Amino acid sequence: MTVDVIDHIAPLAERHDAFLFDLWGVVHNGIEAYPGALRTLAALTAQGKRVLLLSNAPRLGTVVDPFLARMGVPREHYDRVVASGDLVRAALESGAVDVGRRFLFWGKGPDRTITEGLDLEETDSLGDADFILCGGLNNDETETVDDYAGALAQAKNRGLPMVCANPDYEVMRGHEMLPCAGALAQAYQDIGGKVHWFGKPYGVAYDYCRHELGDIAPDRMLAVGDTLRTDIAGATAAGIAGVLVTGGIHAREVMAEGRLDEAALIRICAAADLWPVAAMTQLEW
Repeated sequence: MTVDVIDHIAPLAERHDAFLFDLWGVVHNGIEAYPGALRTLAALTAQGKRVLLLSNAPRLGTVVDPFLARMGVPREHYDRVVASGDLVRAALESGAVDVGRRFLFWGKGPDRTITEGLDLEETDSLGDADFILCGGLNNDETETVDDYAGALAQAKNRGLPMVCANPDYEVMRGHEMLPCAGALAQAYQDIGGKVHWFGKPYGVAYDYCRHELGDIAPDRMLAVGDTLRTDIAGATAAGIAGVLVTGGIHAREVMAEGRLDEAALIRICAAADLWPVAAMTQLEW
């Protein structure tokens, strides 16, 4: 199989009515927005296309909006942010996931917005918790998954479920790769712990987007992301075509001196058995 390598997304836009854009590695790098992404969002808005920013951010989408604004992403250039935190909150609020009331929280302060106003109680004691709400490492710049090995073993011995609010294993911030909640959740699952996953590539993320987009059929949607395991796998399972941005998570595997190694791209797609309809080094209109 082959993957079309493109420089501009405009030709694909003609065949789609709604777009699901990943944020980190596609629209921004955690520090600044990419100029090509800003041009793309502006052009799609001018054409009346629907745009959702589908992120594995472990917080509410409304909390992400000011962060995007500070990087120069105009609020009028997208419908809304659908974040993993929105999915977790909806599941906890509706009772779709029943994990008890008392939770131990791992992650950053803004991620606590997931539970604001819900009938839940945070505790700082693993021994008192009914479940772990995992938004990430408490300090992703100094900690590693290994630092949580003892806590994970204790939680497993108590039979505590974990709610993972970000399935990503790592994220790009500037030019650094930092560990995410998904790495902790996978480590917990590997030792036999129970994990409830929310976000890409899981179907709950795409069900939420379909509800937001109303009567637009999946074959009229296009998903754009930088990770095969989450963005492309999730879109493919949902019947949505996917475009892989290679300058993000997979850059170390397929980029050399700023250029795409197409043979390397085919190798990673074949290894994952995931085939985007196209690939581009960065999002550009």
